[in-house]
Amino acid sequence: MIKFLHCADLHLDSPFKGLSSLPERLFKRLSESAFLSFKRLIDLAISEKVDFVIIAGDLYDSGNRSLKAQSFLKNCFTRLENHNIKVYISHGNHDPLDGRWVDLDWPKNVHFFEGNSIQSVHFEKDGKKLACLHGFSYETAAVTDNRTLHYPEKKDHLYHIGILHGQADGYSGHSRYAPFLVTELLKKGYDYWALGHIHKRMDLSTDPPVRYSGNIQGRHSGETGEKGGYIVTLNGSEAESCFYATSDIEWHDLVLQLEGLDSLQELITLCEKEISKYQHPQKGVLLTIRLSGQTQLFKELLDGTFLEELEEILREEDHGTSFIHVVSLKNETKPSIHDEMSIKQSGFFQDISHVLQDEHELQQAISELSTHKTARKYIALEDQDWEDIKKQAERLLLSELHKSR
Repeated sequence: MIKFLHCADLHLDSPFKGLSSLPERLFKRLSESAFLSFKRLIDLAISEKVDFVIIAGDLYDSGNRSLKAQSFLKNCFTRLENHNIKVYISHGNHDPLDGRWVDLDWPKNVHFFEGNSIQSVHFEKDGKKLACLHGFSYETAAVTDNRTLHYPEKKDHLYHIGILHGQADGYSGHSRYAPFLVTELLKKGYDYWALGHIHKRMDLSTDPPVRYSGNIQGRHSGETGEKGGYIVTLNGSEAESCFYATSDIEWHDLVLQLEGLDSLQELITLCEKEISKYQHPQKGVLLTIRLSGQTQLFKELLDGTFLEELEEILREEDHGTSFIHVVSLKNETKPSIHDEMSIKQSGFFQDISHVLQDEHELQQAISELSTHKTARKYIALEDQDWEDIKKQAERLLLSELHKSR
C-alpha cells in the first residue's frame, strides 16, 4: 500500500491581473492566498502521513521564479523531509526549465523531472521498491507534441503512476500543450495518472483514476469553487481518493432569477438573503452576482446608478478571516415576455438579428480589424466567443430599444 498527495498548478507569485482595484488589505490577502493554500497542503500531507507528494506542473506563475517563492517551497519541502516524505515535481508551461531563477540547494527528498524525455523514478520504502513514477518537465514554455507514446507500459507488480501536465483532447479552456488522448493513457496500465494544467477538478477516468486535481487557489472569477488537492491511497487493485479544500479565498458565481419580483426593494432583500448563504467560518468569498431572467424591473435596472449603489451597499467593509466581498454585479436581465415580443416584432430588430445570424456579415464587419497588425492578435475568436458576442449584442439592442419606447 502507498499513500500520496496529488496537487498541481500552484501558480505562486500570480499577479492577480485586473484585481488591483480591490481594497488594499483584501488584494494583499489574495496575493498571499496560494502560499497559504500550499502550506495547508503540506500540513495535510504530514498529518495524513503520506509516503510522497506529487506536484504536476506550474509551481510558479512564470519562468522568472522569485526568490521568495523558491525559498517558501524549499522550507515546505524541508518540513516534508523531516517526516521522511518524498516530493516529485514536474514543471509546466508557466515555469519551464529555460526560465530564469536563482539556483538553490534543494532538500534530498525532492526530485525534479527533467525535460525532453520521460524519466522513470522508483519510490522505495524500508529498502523495498513499491512504486515507479513517470514524468517530464517542460523544457520550454510551449510543448505542443504528444509525449504519451514515450511513457513506458507497466510490466511488473509495482504501483505505476504517470505525471503529466497537459491538455486532454476534447477539452477546451486552456492552451493546448502536451496534448493527449485518455485512451492512450489507459493503455499504459498505470494505477494512477496525476494530471495538471486544467484549473478545474476533473476525473477523466475512475478505473484507474486519471485526474486533474485543479489549481490550489482560484485566481479570477472564472475559477470558482473549492480548490486544493487529493490524498490518494493505492492498495492492491483498489484506489481510494479524498479531496481536501485548502484555498483561503473562494470565487463564486451567484445567478439570481428575477421573475416575479415587483419592486427594487424585493431585489435588495433577495440579494442580501442569497449572499448570506455563502458565508464560511474560515474562508473569504469573492462573489460575482448576475441578475438574470425576464422581469418587469428591466427598465429600472437600465439605470446604471442604481446598480452601482446596490453593488456598493452589498459589499462588506470588514475583510477578516471570514468575509463575502461582491466583486461585481452584472445585469443580464431581459424585458418581460410581452415587452420582449413587442420589441422583437419590430422591423429594425429583425433586420439586426438577421445580420447577427449571418456569418458572412460578421466576418465582413471585422475584416479591417483582422488585417490590422495589432488588433488581429485579439480577435482569434472560437465558436463560443461568437455565441457570447451575439448574446451580448442582442441584450444591448433590447436595452436600447426599450429605453426609446
